[in-house]
Amino acid sequence: MAKSARKQRKKQKTNWWVIGGMVIGGMVLVGLMAVALREPETLKLERYCEQNPENCIVEGAANALVTVVEVSDYGCGHCRNFNTDTAVKLHQQYVETGQVKWVVMPFALSSQPGGTIPSAIAALCAAEQDNFPAYHRAAFDLQSSPLYNTTEGFQTAAASAGLDMTAFAACLADNDYEQVVRRNMQAAASAGINSTPSFALGADIIRGNLPLAVFQQRIESLLGSN
Repeated sequence: MAKSARKQRKKQKTNWWVIGGMVIGGMVLVGLMAVALREPETLKLERYCEQNPENCIVEGAANALVTVVEVSDYGCGHCRNFNTDTAVKLHQQYVETGQVKWVVMPFALSSQPGGTIPSAIAALCAAEQDNFPAYHRAAFDLQSSPLYNTTEGFQTAAASAGLDMTAFAACLADNDYEQVVRRNMQAAASAGINSTPSFALGADIIRGNLPLAVFQQRIESLLGSN
């Protein structure tokens, strides 16, 4: 009789282990499902710009099938090379034809003194007017100038882009966009971006000034799936 009771108690103990294992397994499964259903970090960056339109600069058709979010630093040589070559070709092929919406998120790699937060602020000031693409390219050209990352340099770039200089100077003086740039930096970091140029493209991050064909292949893939 005692032996039978011991067997029953052992059976009950085993059942508790089984039940506990099932509960833990269920929790793991729920966790895996939540990860699988969670929005990719790159799409969160796209959503960030949609929800904070004053923080980002949009070029192209609002209803384009594909969105590219460009994260560049105005002190980055690879960013300058991208914007003077590959970007021009991509805009001609996809943005000007209404297939791609190109979003620039003004950004600085570092918040330390000497960093390019002032350049990113100036870009947002330029975006208040109608010729941001021309200013964007002119701002990168300042890298080879002694006026790089200075108010005088920003004014030179703005003048070459044909901006209203009075309005541009007033915007720089107000410095309203510093916190916007810092929020952009946080958003980029949360999306896993820690180098420039980087691009949020669908569920992927493209890092670096890669060959034109890499961008074309990814964009064509996304256009084909929409």
